[in-house]
Amino acid sequence: MTNLTKTLGGPQTPIAKPQRGVALVMALVILLILTLLGITAMGTSSLEEKMAGNIQEATRAFEAGESGLNRTWDEAGTFDLSATTTKNYSFDSDKSGKAEVKTSFLQYSQAKRGAGYGSGYNNVANFDQVSTGTTVTGAKSVIHQGIAQILPSAN
Repeated sequence: MTNLTKTLGGPQTPIAKPQRGVALVMALVILLILTLLGITAMGTSSLEEKMAGNIQEATRAFEAGESGLNRTWDEAGTFDLSATTTKNYSFDSDKSGKAEVKTSFLQYSQAKRGAGYGSGYNNVANFDQVSTGTTVTGAKSVIHQGIAQILPSAN
């Protein structure tokens, strides 16, 4: 027989040639590629999680600094014309952050005409406030703010 065929009681069918494992090699290559893609995706998601955590901590530090500035407005002695005052605040026993606010006098100026203040209030004391908010993880935010206090004309 020159042609490899087998008779099974019907038409002749060719005998299958032995396979050389090409399908196994291709499956292993595809599996390797999928594994590399999975490892890369895990690394990327881990990095994105760290970045999101850093942004959250930076926001907490900013909010602590802002809260410190807001607290100084309600405290007597914050706006001293002769010295720089420093106030320290803790939020939720330092779990949510803390703030240090320094307030210093800059200069006097005249109130704007028609600002709605009576004739007895035409002097303005200008202050600079610097609030440094920090979190437990060490994130830091520094906020500068100018503020003016209306004074009676006698000062």
